[in-house]
Amino acid sequence: MWQDIVIAVVGFLFGFILLPLLRDVWRGDSTNIYTAGLTTIGLYILAATFFTMRYWLSFTADLFSGTIWLLLFIFSILHKKRGAKQ
Repeated sequence: MWQDIVIAVVGFLFGFILLPLLRDVWRGDSTNIYTAGLTTIGLYILAATFFTMRYWLSFTADLFSGTIWLLLFIFSILHKKRGAKQ
């Protein structure tokens, strides 16, 4: 289905756009934990929905983007505990 391809391309692009931010967070910066946490939950819900619809590419793309957001969330919490600026 063409819809699966379009959704997947956009989902993967959203994930790849976050890679520079992930690099910054890896190096000690922090991002808003509420944004990262809620976006993670939303993307995993979408991934589960696409799984039930058998949109395999969209499922994979949202799983990828959701995992990037999850890493941002985890690293931001760790840095916040160490006293990093948000």
